[in-house]
Amino acid sequence: MHLVKSDSLVERGLNAAEFNIFEQNRIWARYANEKPDVAASLMRTIRAIHTRVASDRELSALSIGAANEPQFRILQAACQRGLWLYDIDGAALATLQERLVRQQLDNVHLVQGDYTKDFQNGAVAKRALETLLNGQRQDLITLHHSLYYSSATDWPRLIRALYDEVLAENGAMHLVMMSARETRPFTTTWLYNHFAGKFFKSSTDQDLLGLRHELSFDTLLKNSEIVSEMRQVKFWVDDFDLFMSVIWMILLYPQAHAYTLEQRIEITEFVIEHFWIPKRPLVQTQDYVTLHKLGPTQGRATYCGCF
Repeated sequence: MHLVKSDSLVERGLNAAEFNIFEQNRIWARYANEKPDVAASLMRTIRAIHTRVASDRELSALSIGAANEPQFRILQAACQRGLWLYDIDGAALATLQERLVRQQLDNVHLVQGDYTKDFQNGAVAKRALETLLNGQRQDLITLHHSLYYSSATDWPRLIRALYDEVLAENGAMHLVMMSARETRPFTTTWLYNHFAGKFFKSSTDQDLLGLRHELSFDTLLKNSEIVSEMRQVKFWVDDFDLFMSVIWMILLYPQAHAYTLEQRIEITEFVIEHFWIPKRPLVQTQDYVTLHKLGPTQGRATYCGCF
């Protein structure tokens, strides 16, 4: 059956590319079940940390790429010793600042910076600990969808720098990303690879499970345990402009790929035909990796939170 597409709907889809990344993230967080899924995994990690530290010890956390921080309530409540929200986007931090003032939250600190520079290696991360984090090692470090903004080849050095110089003993690092290994049609990974591959001969090589495998052979991480899982989440909103804004975020337009007008029209028509008309939700398979930094008295896989 030939599907007739509304020119006005195509035009709306093109205009949706004008949403900024902060707004796209907010739409994704509001209409996908991804953030509750992340929260469940995050809570398992926090429980695991509590089994390894003194019962009266308050936790602290560093959220890298915090943006509008959908996990704010969990992190703020769980980390009374201090919560550092770190992001390159000043507008996102300004929104958070208004909330901190309104709710009188004294344990939360906002830091604007580029993690690819501030934590790029051990020496730099050690200075960042003193200048940006008040010299306080963190019990929890989260990187939720923030590793997209660095090359996968740089990830091991970044993780080692954070592990050695910023993460406290018995702490944990919690990482989440879209799975690079998903191949099923109409998933976010397939959608990106399909159009970025067609127009730019590009595909995602940002494989979080591959990082987990590489880190497992790092002898300098021998006192750690790394656990992982893959989970599926869905996004749907009954508003075409909002739906398309998230499509552009997934396709990294315009941050990474400058699709031409003709290419953007083709993408929009594809979304109308294969997602909007059949009301097909956007499915994302994502990887979770948690790196636990075990103290000398901690055994392996003896705490809650392994998954």
